[in-house]
Order: sequence, then C-alpha cells, then structure tokens
Amino acid sequence: MKNSTLLFRSLATIIFIAGTAHLAGYTFQKNDIDYNYQESTDSNKENLLTKDEKSKSKNNPETDYIVGKWKVNYNTEDFNGAVFYTIKKEGGNFNAYSYQYQDKNGNSEKAEGLKTLIIKSFDGYQGKGVYTIEYEQQQYQVDCQIDMVDENTFKLSYDYYGYSDVETWKRK
Repeated sequence: MKNSTLLFRSLATIIFIAGTAHLAGYTFQKNDIDYNYQESTDSNKENLLTKDEKSKSKNNPETDYIVGKWKVNYNTEDFNGAVFYTIKKEGGNFNAYSYQYQDKNGNSEKAEGLKTLIIKSFDGYQGKGVYTIEYEQQQYQVDCQIDMVDENTFKLSYDYYGYSDVETWKRK
C-alpha cells in the first residue's frame, strides 16, 4: 500500500509541475501576441489580418456589384409606396441603409438612415443575412435569404414565426 501511495503522490506532483509549466508558457505567449499587436503601426495591421479577413475586406467584382442604390415597392395597410436603400460594403458585410420614402403619389421624404439589412454572406448569386422588420411599432431582426434575379434585381425572403414575405429589390 505504501508503494501505491508513493506512486499516486509522484504522479500528482508531476501533473502539477507540468500543468504549471504549460499555464506559464501559455500566459507568456498570450502577452507576446498582445504586445506585438499594440506596437504595430497602421501599415503593419494589414499584415496581422488573417487570409479570410483580407479576402473579405478587398474589392471583389463578383459580389461588389450589389453595392449601390435600390428601391423596394410596398403595398400594405401601413404603407403604400417605396423605400429607397443604399447598400454599402463595410468590412466583410454588405449593409443596407434606408435613405428615402416615397408615397404612391410620388411625394418623397428623407428617411432616418437606419441599418435595415446586413448581408453576412454573398457569393454573387445567393446570400444570407439579417433583415430588420417592423410590426406593431416593434422592430425584429429576422434571418433572410437573398436570391439574385439579375444584376439589377434581387429577391429578399424571410420567414419569422409564420409571417413570411418576399420583397423585390430593384436597382435605382
């Protein structure tokens, strides 16, 4: 019994020493990474980006054609007219902001510039994102699907707890 007690105590000591060494090594490595990042200049920051981040931030003609001004017509009880959006590329996402409302008679009014759509992934044909809808003066963030019809038209569809819709966005 004394031999087994000695064996378990020896193993516990070895595990404790090895664990402490790994923890110390990890701590020093983490501090080195933070230290190097803080010392980097703006020109070096691009070198620190991962390959995925670089590809997302660069211009891509296969997907960037979605950037621009778009018009969506609505015919509901609450609103009969059009909303104009501008889609911008910001980082790896495409974001749509409302900039103008127009009623069915052609009268227009400046919009608040709210971020309405965040396209998180887009391959030039299809995309996925988050769309902000308003229902009974409440705003909801819903997952949506983007399907390009042609370079000047895409369909945005969503389904939120049984309330679904398909909007047609046309380039202005």
